[in-house]
Amino acid sequence: MDKLNKEYMEILSGEGNPSDKFWELEKRIRTDKKDCGVQCEMSRSNQFYIMMSLMNEGAITMDDLDDFSDDLKETIGRFAGR
Repeated sequence: MDKLNKEYMEILSGEGNPSDKFWELEKRIRTDKKDCGVQCEMSRSNQFYIMMSLMNEGAITMDDLDDFSDDLKETIGRFAGR
């Protein structure tokens, strides 16, 4: 979320018409809020799929999985192509 907030601030502080910046930001937020990294309902039954979505979106990396089991890291790595 911090990364997104910084990107939003760049949009608002950039050059251009204030109304254009507003609408650009509104469009970006509408798109971003659909990403798993912004909103997702966590449960054990869909943990793997959520983790894969977060990896694909760049919200997490393999380094973020250090505290998870070796089996899970290996499976995620295989599906993520790492």
